[in-house]
Amino acid sequence: MAIFKYVAKDMQGVYHKGEIETADESHAVALLRKKKLIITSLKIKGASGNMPWDKFMNRVPFSEVVIMTRQLATMIEAGLVLSEALDILEDQQENKHFKAVLENVSKDIKAGLDFATALEKHPDIFPPLYSKLVKAGQASGKLDTILLELAKNLEKEREFKSRVRGAMIYPIVIVFMMIVVMCIMVFFVMPKLIGLYKDSGMDLPLPTKIMITGSDIIINFWWLILMVIIGIVILFKKFAATTKGRLFIDQRILKTPVLGKVTSVVILTSFTRTFGLLIASGLSILESIQIVSDITGNKVYQNCLETAYKGVEKGLPLSTQLLSMKEFPKIVGQMVKTGEETGKLDEIILKLSDYFQSEADNALKNITTLIEPIVLVILGIGVGILVISIILPIYQLTTNISH
Repeated sequence: MAIFKYVAKDMQGVYHKGEIETADESHAVALLRKKKLIITSLKIKGASGNMPWDKFMNRVPFSEVVIMTRQLATMIEAGLVLSEALDILEDQQENKHFKAVLENVSKDIKAGLDFATALEKHPDIFPPLYSKLVKAGQASGKLDTILLELAKNLEKEREFKSRVRGAMIYPIVIVFMMIVVMCIMVFFVMPKLIGLYKDSGMDLPLPTKIMITGSDIIINFWWLILMVIIGIVILFKKFAATTKGRLFIDQRILKTPVLGKVTSVVILTSFTRTFGLLIASGLSILESIQIVSDITGNKVYQNCLETAYKGVEKGLPLSTQLLSMKEFPKIVGQMVKTGEETGKLDEIILKLSDYFQSEADNALKNITTLIEPIVLVILGIGVGILVISIILPIYQLTTNISH
């Protein structure tokens, strides 16, 4: 018998942490599923994999999961047995951790475990969405089709995340360079100039006095400033880890000009794409809402989806729930209503995801276009203050000497 530490979520979205003693991981998964818990983490107690550095070293890039999914779908479509296809992928895999995971999944399948349950034992690599879709594919006998659609969905998600990161690279690089320049000025340039200014005995301009005071504070109390910053970060993380804290932060993000619009469109793109794929795979609306709610990163939208889940559970149409929520644009509720009436909800939702994908791309372009002049203006102001603070006293000093 072994003891497993788990983190799981119930139907109401409440997280549960604890320990369970059982023969192996598959039995632990089965017991937790009987309790209607969605597993987010399951580790054997005392295993080295629980250590932060082991988790980092065992990281499997998202791109490798995408490639593996498409290759697996192609092999199954070609008529290969699932375990054989996994063995081939295992042989080709260069990532040692991913290779071991595929080997374990293949062994579990050969031992009689179904594919979805075998994947659920590795939630850090295969999230609930992945295993649920695989389960739906097995039940419908269309595993190859579901895997192909899942691969397309993951590829779209990867491309979209790449565009989001690309839009953020420019401002991050500029801000980083500004910090580097400020550090050079404070720790290397200003100390030498301060000595020159003090020896001259002249009355320094106000900008220079402020710069010298700020430089002295940073040089003499850098350790205190660093401790304060670290303390603020720790407190912020603890606050964000609470339900109320996360809700407060997510509300502020959505209300922030420009950033709130981009965040909202990104969430709606992910929601419609994932929800449409789940419905198309044959999962019920209730189960699809629950899965989408679990993977939604924003607490505001998560609360909305949990409310929608309860409404649908009582027999109300999903469109009615979405139309009553200001967080969802009217077009979402109206398109869902059309899908409910025509029986083509999956097709309509997937078309809606293309619309939001286009909206998200435009929003990212707009925010990039907006950020560039703002960053340049801030950079120009910073450089201007530095020039005035340093050059003005030198100009006064040279003027006094010439007279």
